[in-house]
Amino acid sequence: MSTFQGEAITRWLPNREMQLLENFAFIDSKKLKWLAPIDSIVDGSSIPRIFWTVIGSPFVGKHRRASIIHDVYCQTKERPYKLVHKMFYEAMRCDGVSYLKAKVMYLAVKLGGPKWRE
Repeated sequence: MSTFQGEAITRWLPNREMQLLENFAFIDSKKLKWLAPIDSIVDGSSIPRIFWTVIGSPFVGKHRRASIIHDVYCQTKERPYKLVHKMFYEAMRCDGVSYLKAKVMYLAVKLGGPKWRE
């Protein structure tokens, strides 16, 4: 069973980014820990403004905590991008994002999200 550890406590930075004020983590269904350490800088979900009414804005909604963890791993590239994007889907579902919305957001990052060499 997947779960979050800690709270996603952040503060706004002047450039539309947020900084984590505490460690925050997601434990996936395989017991793999995804840590977003204190002082991590995140820029929210990369949701085009036209879809904000359907999906939600970058920093608001049930997908917020999943997007924080996803942002951190897209920056650090510590794990394979395919695994990072799958974690994003699982974390959204853990936080109550509907199957359809989570699947659409997962497919968006799978197709258009960042990719890096493994």
